[in-house]
Amino acid sequence: MKFIQQLKQFDWIIIGAVFFLTVFGIIIQYSLSLNQEVIIFSNFYKQLIFASVGFFLMFLVSFFNWDFLKNSAFFLYILIIILLALVLFFGQTFRGTQGWINLPFGLSFQIAELAKIVLVIVLAKYWSSKIHDIQSFKHIVLTGIIMIVPFVLVFLQPDLGSALILFGLWLGMIFVTSKPKNLIFILILIILISGIGWFQLKDYQKDRINTFIYPQADPLGRGYQITQSVIAVGSGQLWGRGLGLGPQSQLKFLPEARTDFVFAVIAEELGMIGSFLVIGFFGILFYRFWKIIKKIRDDFNVFLILGFTFLLFIEIFVNIGMNIGIAPITGISLPFLSYGGSSFLTNLFIIGILQSVIRRA
Repeated sequence: MKFIQQLKQFDWIIIGAVFFLTVFGIIIQYSLSLNQEVIIFSNFYKQLIFASVGFFLMFLVSFFNWDFLKNSAFFLYILIIILLALVLFFGQTFRGTQGWINLPFGLSFQIAELAKIVLVIVLAKYWSSKIHDIQSFKHIVLTGIIMIVPFVLVFLQPDLGSALILFGLWLGMIFVTSKPKNLIFILILIILISGIGWFQLKDYQKDRINTFIYPQADPLGRGYQITQSVIAVGSGQLWGRGLGLGPQSQLKFLPEARTDFVFAVIAEELGMIGSFLVIGFFGILFYRFWKIIKKIRDDFNVFLILGFTFLLFIEIFVNIGMNIGIAPITGISLPFLSYGGSSFLTNLFIIGILQSVIRRA
C-alpha cells in the first residue's frame, strides 16, 4: 500500500514524455539497422538494454532522498576534478576524445557526463547559500572559478561540446541570478574567452566553426556533414519517407546518424510531423519542470532543477541546431534519442533525481 502511494507521487507526465522520446530513439536505431547487407540488430538491442537499465535506474534513484547532495557538493566537486585529471592520462580514446574509462563486460563511460551533474549540484549549493546576497558581482567571479576548472580539464580531452555545456550551465545560472548591468560584463567576458579560446582549438574544431559559418565553401569536404544533414531534414517534408526508406541515412550519406544526427534521421523518415512530436515531448518536459519549480520552497532544490533544466535545454538546442544548420557541429548527443550509454543513463539518472525532489515536495 505504501509503495502504491509512493508511485502516485511521481510526475507521470514527465515519465511519459521521456518514455515516448526513448521509444522514438529505439525505433530509429531499428530503422538504421535495416540498411546493412547482412541485417544486424546489435546496436538496436544495445539501445534496448540501455533503455531497460536506464529506466530501472531512474525509478531506483527516485526512491532515495537526495538531500545529502547539498552537504556533499564539495566532496563531489573534488572527486570529479580528480577523475577528469586522471582520465587525461589513463582514459580511453573514442572519436578523438580521451575521456572514457573502461567498465566490466566491455563497457565504457564518459566522465564528462558526470561532471555536468556535479557542476549543477555545486552551483545549486552555492547559489542557495547566497540567496540573500544573490546579485552581488563577486558571486559571478567565484562561480566562474568553480566552473573553469572542470571546463579546462574537459576542453583538454579535447571535448569542446561537453566543455561548452559546462560553460552554458554556469551562464544560465548567472542569467537568472544577476542584475542587468552584470550581464554586460558577462557578454564582454564571453567575447574575450571566445577570442582567446579560438587559438587553443584544434584544427578540426576550427574547421567545424568555419563550416558552420559557410558550409558551402567545401560541401564535399569539411561541409559534408552539415550539408547532408540539412538535405535529410528537408527531404522528409510533412510525413517523411518512411522507416528504413530515408536515402540520406539508409545509404549512409549522413554520417553519425545514430548519434549526433539522429534528429535528421527522424526528420527524413518521419517528416515534419515526427520532428514536431519530438520537440513537443521536449516542450512537455520543460513545462513540467517550470510547474515544479513554482511549487518547491527549498532553495537548493529550486536551483538544482534549474540547473538540470539548463543542461537538457542546451543539449537539445545545440544538437537540433547543428542538425538544421544553425549551430556548429560539436558532438553533443540528443537526450533520450541518440545511441549510446553514457549520455542516456546520465539523463535518466537526472530524471530520477528530479522525481525524488517531486515526491518529497
